Amino acid sequence: MEWARTTVTPNSPGQVHSYFAYGIGIHCDVELPDLPRAKNSADVVVKYGKAEPLHPVASGAKWCIQFKDDEAYFFYDKLGMCRVRKGREIIGEPCEGANEEELGLLAQGPGLSVLLHQRGYVTLHASCVSTAAGAVAFVGKSGSGKSVLAAALHSSGYGLIADDVTVVDADANEPIVYPGYPQCHLMPDAAEYFGYDKKKSAEVKSTQEKIAWAAHKGFPIHPVALRCIYLLHEGPEFRIEPVSRHRALFELVRHSYWIRFVHDARPSSYFLQCGKICGKVPVRTLSRPKSMNMLPELLIMLERDFSAVA
Repeated sequence: MEWARTTVTPNSPGQVHSYFAYGIGIHCDVELPDLPRAKNSADVVVKYGKAEPLHPVASGAKWCIQFKDDEAYFFYDKLGMCRVRKGREIIGEPCEGANEEELGLLAQGPGLSVLLHQRGYVTLHASCVSTAAGAVAFVGKSGSGKSVLAAALHSSGYGLIADDVTVVDADANEPIVYPGYPQCHLMPDAAEYFGYDKKKSAEVKSTQEKIAWAAHKGFPIHPVALRCIYLLHEGPEFRIEPVSRHRALFELVRHSYWIRFVHDARPSSYFLQCGKICGKVPVRTLSRPKSMNMLPELLIMLERDFSAVA
């Protein structure tokens, strides 16, 4: 799909920051702390401004998400507000007392995931790594171990493609995944398992309760063909099993960002896109004990399955 390039007009004085992530050029008034920097023209603009809600927000609300047509608004107490418009623009307004970095995290996380949905991509709540055969994604709810598994695979030599939000173009000749940014967000105990050292602040940093763990080695520059999707489940034993296409479609929609909030005129097109992915990419359940000590055994099983996918 083709999108018009945008000219940046900052709302506040200072440097305009330039990034490239998820296949799009991003120019920003506010610094986005995790995204790869790049000199490129802008597909998307992130700027300071008045982020007006689409509908009245209840007094005392701690958070709010609103969708209407190709506009979206969300608000998080103590962080800020964002208005996302037509897949091209994010307007950010910090709450009183919030700093620029907090607003940047809000824009690069929820803001970009909403914007990519508006641009017509499938946005999965998934982490993704690159194998010799192509990309494999791990889908699951919060706390299911997506980031830990991605970090374990990266530590074993696989390139990280995305953590938490995996962006898929279902309309390509074969479904492809756009690289996000080379970082996993891990709970402190998981970060320590992978060698986190508080003294090495240049390599890792803390964002709220999680640790931002750098994973630059093997990070791809170009989109990667999607070869397999694993649905994460906790169970008493290791097991990988195929699922039916109908269940695969249900799970992809269920684990998509924002889909349960969307009330625009395009939900049927999103189901069709997920259906295209399920028709071309195998979807399997991955059951395993949720224990860090079991990771080496899990990786052996996965590498055997990667070979079967190839």
